[in-house]
Amino acid sequence: MSVDAAMAEPAKIKGWCPGALRPMQTGDGLIVRVRPRCGALSISQALALSEIARRFGNGHIDLTRRANLQIRGVQADALPGLWAELSDCGLVDDNAEAEAVRNVMLAPLAGVDPTEMCDVRPVAAALEQELLTSEALWALPGKFGFSVDGGGIASLDDERADVRLKAMRAPGGVRIAVGIDTVTDVAWMGAVELQSAHVVAVAVAMEFLAVSEGARRVRMRDLAPGDVDRIRRVVASHGADPFNAEAPVASTSAPYLAADLAGLMVVRGAVVAAGIGAPFGRLEASALSDLGVASRDLGFAELRLSPWRMMFAPVPNRRCGEAILEAAAACGLITTPRHPLMSIDACPGAPACRSGLIETRAIAARLAGMMPLAGISSVHVSGCAKGCSRSASADLVLVGTPTGVGIIRSGTAASNPCAVVPPGDLARLPSLLQSGS
Repeated sequence: MSVDAAMAEPAKIKGWCPGALRPMQTGDGLIVRVRPRCGALSISQALALSEIARRFGNGHIDLTRRANLQIRGVQADALPGLWAELSDCGLVDDNAEAEAVRNVMLAPLAGVDPTEMCDVRPVAAALEQELLTSEALWALPGKFGFSVDGGGIASLDDERADVRLKAMRAPGGVRIAVGIDTVTDVAWMGAVELQSAHVVAVAVAMEFLAVSEGARRVRMRDLAPGDVDRIRRVVASHGADPFNAEAPVASTSAPYLAADLAGLMVVRGAVVAAGIGAPFGRLEASALSDLGVASRDLGFAELRLSPWRMMFAPVPNRRCGEAILEAAAACGLITTPRHPLMSIDACPGAPACRSGLIETRAIAARLAGMMPLAGISSVHVSGCAKGCSRSASADLVLVGTPTGVGIIRSGTAASNPCAVVPPGDLARLPSLLQSGS
């Protein structure tokens, strides 16, 4: 793919996400998004990626809400060399069209979580392969996404997905529940065999394309009730077992909150993983390199990505888990649960983002020093009303506006602020909140 072709689509257009082959221009250069297969980076890939980010970008790497990574600060003339390096380590697809729709989010503890109902990694791998090779699927909208969840403690229930595959208990064994996100909730369509789950997911996606033809529908939640019924019939035609749609498709145990996932994860008495958080999702190339070297020396095979701006290292025992957490802490990464920074979502903001109106990360760091704030368990600092770093409501939102920092209680970045203050006045935020401003 040529550099000119990669730059052909203007970054201001909504409805698509950057990729490796279709980067997006922003305030600090091009963003190149890397989608590791099934959300896992081998240690050799992690080391290669850290060097690529240093050589071809500005050394900043972002962990995204879709369990991907973004290399920042890339210049257009560096793209051919970057693409070659990514190809050498297996981190780029054959074409931008396939890459754009390979949006499969896998529960990050798949295969190592003793509470999950089954290992769903084969389902995710088969689905990714279908998206790569079935050209008809390349017509899917750029933000259309799939989730694959084994039903364990690191659940994807609270993450957006157009098509959901989740393991569930059923008479005769484990089945895969198939669901879609609607404008109000998840509509569960039925349960299918593990081996056919990816086929059914593809059929659902194809039916979405059929019902969306000629209409402005970019996500499942845009469908009319009659269209949802059509998709339900498609699932049934693949031999799905119907079940009570009013009953939730539950995990085997209470899912962890994302803020609790940092640190050593001990599940049913077994040490299974080490959770490593990146402040505001920012991972420096040097930190990834140091973490990769420590992981390699400890004999680890991979690092798993997640939608919570965290990585997970599956560990064989407590000693190895404690050792990798010590190495991560030395890199400035978060290794303890309930860390104040893990309760704050913040986009890059100004000047890194062309849409940013405030320096979000500096504001977020100041907020972390004020935590806990009464009645506040989630905070979102957004450079503008688009709210790229968090779509869900937060207890407190600070959003950049042309006249200052908007303060929003229990809303999103698109909500109307109850007050707008100069950035310097945020030192008085606790008293502003107490007064109801």
